[in-house]
Amino acid sequence: MNKEEFKAKANQTIDEVSAKINELKAKKESVKDEVKSQYREALDDLKEKKSEVEMKYADLEEATGEQWENVSDAFSSAADSFKEGFDKIKSLIAVVVLALIVASCGSPDKKKDATMGDVKEEMNDVVDASKEVVADKWDDLNREFEDLKADFESETREAEEKYNNLSDELQMELKDQKQNLDAQKAKLNEKISEFKAAANEEKEELKSEIDQLKRALDSSIAAFEREIEEK
Repeated sequence: MNKEEFKAKANQTIDEVSAKINELKAKKESVKDEVKSQYREALDDLKEKKSEVEMKYADLEEATGEQWENVSDAFSSAADSFKEGFDKIKSLIAVVVLALIVASCGSPDKKKDATMGDVKEEMNDVVDASKEVVADKWDDLNREFEDLKADFESETREAEEKYNNLSDELQMELKDQKQNLDAQKAKLNEKISEFKAAANEEKEELKSEIDQLKRALDSSIAAFEREIEEK
């Protein structure tokens, strides 16, 4: 991904961050009193993360030359931190929803002659709500990884084009680095495929592996392109 493409993607991230903050503000008043303070603290923390993302984007706009790699990495890190904070608040909302449903099962206002079918229906509501929250989280990650895949496919394609424009002699000199790049890309694709097929309890570990592989690939691409430019 070149600088202009990265900036466009970063600008899109800023818009998404603002939209998510507004979404959470709208839900603030509907949160029950007993967890409102937790929600407020989490939201304030998320606002700070939003400011950090915006600050890193400003740095991105001004970055030149050798600064670019460090500044773009810092922006990506800030954006990831915001996403983690957003997921934390979504989990808090989910817990509240589930607690309210469970509490309603034992409410004294319920008819004493409630049937087993009534109880079963309410418990099904609990399960469905839980599944919906989990599904939303992993759907968001699946979309995120699809975007990530498109990004590194574009980045490696650009590096390959530069490599292919070298003389045969220079290509031979950089053959090992090119093969290493191909191997890292293949490994990352493999892990993304594993993530899509994995059970939910396995996804968190795979997400961590994918993040590490992507950072390693970004570093290798940057080093490979520097070597090409020096030839």
